[in-house]
Amino acid sequence: MKYLVQFARIIVGVIFIISGFVKNVDPIGLSFKLEEYFSPTVLNIPFLETLSLPLATFFSIFEIVLGVLLLLGVWRKFTTIALLLTIVFFTFLTFYSAYFNKVTDCGCFGDALKLEPWTSFYKDIVLLILIIILVIGQKYIQPLFVTKANCAINAITIIASAIIAYIGINHLPLIDFRPYAIGKNLVEGMKSPQELGLKPTTYKTIYTLKNKVDGKVVEIDDAQYISDDKWYKHGTPWQIEEDKTKTVIEKKGYEPPIHDFNFDCNGVDKTSEILAAPKALIIVIPFVEKLTEKQVEQINILGKDTKQQGFQVIVVSNNPIPKLTVENCFMDQTTMKTIIRSNPGFMVLEKGTVKAKYHYNDMPSVNQLQNLFN
Repeated sequence: MKYLVQFARIIVGVIFIISGFVKNVDPIGLSFKLEEYFSPTVLNIPFLETLSLPLATFFSIFEIVLGVLLLLGVWRKFTTIALLLTIVFFTFLTFYSAYFNKVTDCGCFGDALKLEPWTSFYKDIVLLILIIILVIGQKYIQPLFVTKANCAINAITIIASAIIAYIGINHLPLIDFRPYAIGKNLVEGMKSPQELGLKPTTYKTIYTLKNKVDGKVVEIDDAQYISDDKWYKHGTPWQIEEDKTKTVIEKKGYEPPIHDFNFDCNGVDKTSEILAAPKALIIVIPFVEKLTEKQVEQINILGKDTKQQGFQVIVVSNNPIPKLTVENCFMDQTTMKTIIRSNPGFMVLEKGTVKAKYHYNDMPSVNQLQNLFN
């Protein structure tokens, strides 16, 4: 039992630290995931949506601290019970996501590692078993260092995690795991499986049908639905339960990391033109309703000045922006939230390759942007 506990201690501690760290560098990304869980279509607790960022920050730090406490071997009872409660909560979320197909990515490892819903659930089951072993055998968990050293390490962990989270919220994540990171070529990221000679992911729709006569319920896929007209012919008692219809992966294949990245400029698609531009400044505004008049003025000035320096300047947003003098195009809001964790945010491209990204709090000057190409 002693050696089993030590094995579980190392595995659980390391996984919690890694999982917490990738969330800690990007609390805003985790807050978007929490908003998805809190939404009316998933857990239906929308009053928590306004608390998503504080909760995301707390959970990311707490996860790291639990992992460190476990490896240090201090506060054994608190640590093991906290780990147990945390993994029970995560297991519920991943099961809910997988079974009801509500959230296709749990966000367990942020944007660093995408796991399928059932894979996430099975991972949590394994962790649950290991943590139960830790709870039962907590007497075998001994402190790694003397008390003062353990306290110092834990204090440093909390302070460092808080600083990393602060940077991720008020500037940009220290490490960008997304396909729009600096140095990434967006054209390459958008290539289809066919262009790369790979097999694409295929999907199928699962319908839940209820017989209005006898109340019988069946689940069938779209192929079965189409192949037998008894399900949809005129006068059939079978009716589709729309709220229970779901799309699932039929066969896993390659999916481009970048999708829905296009510029709708008054009905004209300028995506190719922008990706081919030698110098392009993309000003990303996922939430127009949160934009201030001062920010609009700053964007207009920056847009005018950079355009004079030969930049192609485009503002992308989810809605039209009053008093904006820079060309305003539209883009999928989820895509914009993925591109940059700022509102507004700034992305510089050179023939489709990301040269730089800036948070609004670090809004670049024209000279800064021009120096990127000197």
